[in-house]
Amino acid sequence: MKSLKKNVVLALCILGIVSCEKTESDTEILNIKEQEGFMSTTGNSNATVADDQSEAIQPIIHMNFGAETSKAEASIKFDEAIAKYHSKNNNKNRGPVLSGKITKWYYKVTTITGTYEDSGSNHCGTDGSARLDVSFLTDLGIITKHNIALNNPGNDREEGSWDIYYLELDLPNPLTIDWIEVDSALIRLKGTDGWFLKEIAIASTSDEDYTALSSKPKLWLDSSANNLWDSFDTNGHETTNKSGRYDF
Repeated sequence: MKSLKKNVVLALCILGIVSCEKTESDTEILNIKEQEGFMSTTGNSNATVADDQSEAIQPIIHMNFGAETSKAEASIKFDEAIAKYHSKNNNKNRGPVLSGKITKWYYKVTTITGTYEDSGSNHCGTDGSARLDVSFLTDLGIITKHNIALNNPGNDREEGSWDIYYLELDLPNPLTIDWIEVDSALIRLKGTDGWFLKEIAIASTSDEDYTALSSKPKLWLDSSANNLWDSFDTNGHETTNKSGRYDF
């Protein structure tokens, strides 16, 4: 009986030690975040933005790839996921897809989170709420998709990782526009859990008539309160490059 009591006490002690270690580890991470403080380098922080979750646009596909995955490897795996999606839904991933009164045109968004080498911090990732607006230029004017949700189940926006999203743009059927280009993107982050955005890219997914935008801001998105937003606009930024035009 004494041996049993001794084993029980020993087990409880071990559990207590593990629990304390985990608590100390979690507290240490929080303390580091607090010590880093306000990190924004955009000049656009602490804005008030309505965040209606019900109106957020959800990506068709989202995949996260760790820092050990190359850009080429990530692109191949993501393209396989796209092909699988269209095969299941009986659509081809080539140009516009007619669907009743609308034409669906597909594009993908890629974000890359920085590393210590980029920022001098080991906490470049974020669990904060991220949103995206994408604008497309056409021969009849600008089309903008607002409030695209970049928050998804599982890990995303981890240090050094790639996050790739597959989205659709609804156009009229029959088409009344002749061409489309990726024009700009506005990415926003809510709260005090800062994010080092290394790169963002948007591109059509068809092999022909390719149109794309890429920008490498390498900056911090962060705010001083949990209900405030910071943002980065690719429009006019020195690292932003646009190319190509999709002809319908």
